[in-house]
Amino acid sequence: MFWKKAEKVVEQALVNNSLLPITTEACVINEAGIDYFGHVVTQNAERKFQSGTKQDNPFLPYEEDMFVDNAGESHVCLLNKFPVLSPHLLICSREFVPQTSPLELQDFCAWVMGFDSDNVLGFYNSGTIAGASQAHRHMQLVQSSIPLEHAIINHELPFKHHLYQFDSLSGERLYLCYLAGLRELGILDKNGLTNDNSLPSEQECKPYNLLLTKHWMLMIPRSTNQINDVFANGINYSGRFLVKEPEQLAWLKEYGMMQFLKDCSQG
Repeated sequence: MFWKKAEKVVEQALVNNSLLPITTEACVINEAGIDYFGHVVTQNAERKFQSGTKQDNPFLPYEEDMFVDNAGESHVCLLNKFPVLSPHLLICSREFVPQTSPLELQDFCAWVMGFDSDNVLGFYNSGTIAGASQAHRHMQLVQSSIPLEHAIINHELPFKHHLYQFDSLSGERLYLCYLAGLRELGILDKNGLTNDNSLPSEQECKPYNLLLTKHWMLMIPRSTNQINDVFANGINYSGRFLVKEPEQLAWLKEYGMMQFLKDCSQG
């Protein structure tokens, strides 16, 4: 329900010079029959980053030009100020909630409001080791193809993960699958799990990523956020990479895209 509104907000934010898209050069990298996407940040994007105002928490308060819509009572939908893909939406909690604490039912109910077509990809980075750049609770949404989707749904990923598939998407069902994933992957201390599906808010999760579409959710425990100064967050596990220099992309090709993802996860 957010995408048409987001397009209009993007137009106005560009006019106001408050939205700073990252200009990138994209290429396709074929590895083992999979066409990965590689983006190299340009000098223009570096200048735009330097022009941004640094805040301790950009979501509290959020910039009015980034506001798209309300996402239920407890969340708002904002534009990502520095998108690679545009529009890039953020579903943010109205009050501060740590990115490393367990997601709640209301988070999933707000997040699923953005899944109105098959080309929407959601991802979540729990903690800095999982690639989170902000400590305030936010789930992300982009419109994108998923190079690794065939490998994901056919259980061909060579690292620890759990996949949950759906006929229809609902916040309640996602939340139950999420709780199961926390248990099965050991992401939350077993002492913090209860039998009534409630989680103490003071609990802190081990680092992990979620990928979400209308048809499946993938949960991946993480071990590091970077190798050789190439960083990885949730969107990397869809098959899309962003690097600072062309040399990093050349290194990544030699290292291996899937090997990189494996080494950033728990094997």
